[in-house]
Amino acid sequence: MAGELASLAQAFFAAAPELSLQALGSGVHVPSLDLSPYGIPVKHLLAEHNAELARQYLTLNQLAFGGIGVPRWVLSDLYLLPGAIGLLRCPARLLKAPARERLLLADEEPAIGAACYVAPSLTPGLFVGVSLFSFLPGRSASAWVKLLTLGMVRAKRLRGVTQWDNPAVRVHSRLGPMRLVGRVPGGHEYDERTFVYETDLSDEARVARAMLRGDAALPAVRIPVTDLLSLGTLLDRAEAGARLELVPPGQDDGHVLVREVPPG
Repeated sequence: MAGELASLAQAFFAAAPELSLQALGSGVHVPSLDLSPYGIPVKHLLAEHNAELARQYLTLNQLAFGGIGVPRWVLSDLYLLPGAIGLLRCPARLLKAPARERLLLADEEPAIGAACYVAPSLTPGLFVGVSLFSFLPGRSASAWVKLLTLGMVRAKRLRGVTQWDNPAVRVHSRLGPMRLVGRVPGGHEYDERTFVYETDLSDEARVARAMLRGDAALPAVRIPVTDLLSLGTLLDRAEAGARLELVPPGQDDGHVLVREVPPG
């Protein structure tokens, strides 16, 4: 229910009044955005006139992802031109030390604390998760900037790429069960432990439960993240039509939590 998600979002910002929700993207897309997802106001900043903020995003993205961080031309051509990046901004003093040191900002200067970019796809309502990072410890900022960005672009479904052993699985499952889709098209740097998942965002009551970890007790089979043979078999079955999901919290003590949903 939208009201429940709105209440949760308002409570998140009430507990962290230093945070604000912003978006950075091309001005042509502003009419297509919801600039009040779940009742939270978004300040849209034109990427054409905010080169310094784009540079800050680029710096933090490359700090978060190292060798596979986004190059500058990709940021311009494939992030800012076709879409919008959701940002949680805050005073620089709230950031983890590596980010504070890299940005060289004074304590009260505004900084990007967390960010999410999802790319539009050819399928209406379906977006592709591209980049998510947070330098705000202990605030659930990754889950919130992801949910609010998806609301801002009016996404109904999300497809994303992650690794079985990636702690981010716990963040991704905050939005609900992660249906296994299969292997990554074209391969990946970490191909043997990487998979595509999909999250259905159309049931807002289910998303609200997941944000509250209300589905954490769902029955599931535990498979070690190192058991790549068994996990590869799951992907084979998913590609053949079986409905398999990682259930919240997705990952626990070196295992992923998998359930099979019967047909119908």
